[in-house]
Amino acid sequence: MRTLTLATLGVALATALPALAEDKPITWKDDVAGWYIGVDTSIGNGCFMTAAYEAGTYLRVQFNPSSDNFQFIIGDEAWNSIEAGKLYSIGIAFGSRSPWTGDAEGGRLGELPTLTVDVGFEKDKAAAFIDEFRRMTSVAVTYESKEIARLTLSGTNAAMEEVINCQSAVNEAGASAPADGEDPFSSGNTTDSDPFN
Repeated sequence: MRTLTLATLGVALATALPALAEDKPITWKDDVAGWYIGVDTSIGNGCFMTAAYEAGTYLRVQFNPSSDNFQFIIGDEAWNSIEAGKLYSIGIAFGSRSPWTGDAEGGRLGELPTLTVDVGFEKDKAAAFIDEFRRMTSVAVTYESKEIARLTLSGTNAAMEEVINCQSAVNEAGASAPADGEDPFSSGNTTDSDPFN
C-alpha cells in the first residue's frame, strides 16, 4: 500500500463543477474528452479538471498553489453525513493497481459533500499518482474497507495534459499573475478583466 498525506492548512473548498461554484472559475477549455478544465482563483490560480457522473457523483483533480499540493476531490450528493474538517481514512485504487491510502478531509462545495485528499509533491509521489490517473480506465474509492465509489475514467490522459498546459501558462505569468477574480490569461493591457474587450 502507498500512503497519501493531508496538508493541515489550506485545503481549498473549490468547485466540483462550474455550476456548483461560489465564484465562477475561469474556463480554460469547456470540454476535453468529457472533462471541464478551469482555473480556480480561490486557490492561487490553480488549474483543475472535473466531471459529473450518474447518480450524483463528481470527481475533480487539481493543482493547488495555495497549499503547494496536487489534490483529488470526490463528492456525492448522497454523502450528507460527511462532516466538514473531519478526517476520513480512504483508499484510491486506479484500475487493478494497489490502492493509495491516506486521510481525506470532509467538506462541502456549495451543497455538495466532498472528500479532499492532498497528494503532495514529495519524492515523485504526485507524478506517480497523476500517471496512474491518466492511464487507468477506472478508479475505486473505499472507506472502512467498503467501496463507496467506482468510476470510469475516460479521456483522463488528454484532459490532464490540458490541466498541465493550463498550470504552466498560469505559472509563466509569475509575479504578474492576476489577483483573485481576474483572468490569468489576460495580457494585462486592458483596464477590463476581459482581454478580448
